Amino acid sequence: MPAPAPEKLPPFERGLWNRAWFIVLMCLVFVALDWELVPLKVFPFIFIFPLMLAAWNSSLPFALGCAATLSITRLAHQFVFDEQACTVDDFAAALVRFFVLLLLAALTNLLGRQSRQLRQRVQQLEGILPICAGCKSIRDESDNWVQLEGFISARSSAQFSHSFCPDCYKKFSGLDLPAEPAAK
Repeated sequence: MPAPAPEKLPPFERGLWNRAWFIVLMCLVFVALDWELVPLKVFPFIFIFPLMLAAWNSSLPFALGCAATLSITRLAHQFVFDEQACTVDDFAAALVRFFVLLLLAALTNLLGRQSRQLRQRVQQLEGILPICAGCKSIRDESDNWVQLEGFISARSSAQFSHSFCPDCYKKFSGLDLPAEPAAK
């Protein structure tokens, strides 16, 4: 199965956006930005963008690692640079941030996997199929001619049963197709 053409991928799955090193670099930039926002004592909403990119384009453990690291950096900033000692409330807020970011990473990763699976499934039987006008065989990606049923069965969950339509039955047997019994 060929990979989807780059222009058919969403923008955040192309180029640098789906590279782990770029996501780590983005996380570092957003941590630096967040360190300037720490006095505001707000939820670090700027962590959401790099975290969702990591969760969508990478593995779940990588995304969970990003979520943990991003949560810990904010607490570390308060612990190291704040004149006041960290309180229980600070640790509780860090724990809440951590679990919210973990949940966001897990849900985004699940959505990304389902989206890729759906895109792959749709792509399996999409496009123009080269088919023989005589025997109805289809030329596959390897330039081999395979029967229509085999081609479709290999790329989907479709199954085939064979029978004759009335015209073909008459053509091959010379008889009219017998009438089907009425349903009771």
